[in-house]
Amino acid sequence: MKNKILLAGILALSACTPAHEDLNQWMNDTRQQAKSKVIPFEAPSVSQAKTYTPPNHSGLNAFDSKRLNAAQQGANAPNTNRPKEVLENFSLETLKYVGTLSKGNRVTGYVEADGHVYTVQPGNYIGQNYGRIQSITPDLITITELVEDTYGNWTYRKAELPLSSADNNAAQNNK
Repeated sequence: MKNKILLAGILALSACTPAHEDLNQWMNDTRQQAKSKVIPFEAPSVSQAKTYTPPNHSGLNAFDSKRLNAAQQGANAPNTNRPKEVLENFSLETLKYVGTLSKGNRVTGYVEADGHVYTVQPGNYIGQNYGRIQSITPDLITITELVEDTYGNWTYRKAELPLSSADNNAAQNNK
């Protein structure tokens, strides 16, 4: 009985082998056609590159390292060796002057930055342009910033941080 089942299985499998002669013929034809359509390689012609000569000008060279070093060592250059204060990490536009307290001659201001309220006094550094608080009044904080011009010179610029209201909370720069 086992032999009959084995023989029937072998006959069934041999009957299932497909004839792939038409598929093989099509593959051979396609290979021949593809070979005849290939364009022979031609080396591209290389022309001489044109040299670029920059125009002569008397302006500043943006890549001059001497200019950068001189700018850091100018008379008004900021002291980059001192430890930075917390409010120097925020631009003046993101700071809010929320109030003041005074005791005798001493005036203390309160500035909100990133959801925290910080205490400031005249002489504290504030903002990202080396700003220093000059005076604090109940209505505004006066700041002197140190900014670099296009020639590498450091110049002073006055900025004001007004007392915040519901519709006004941005710093005002006066040039």
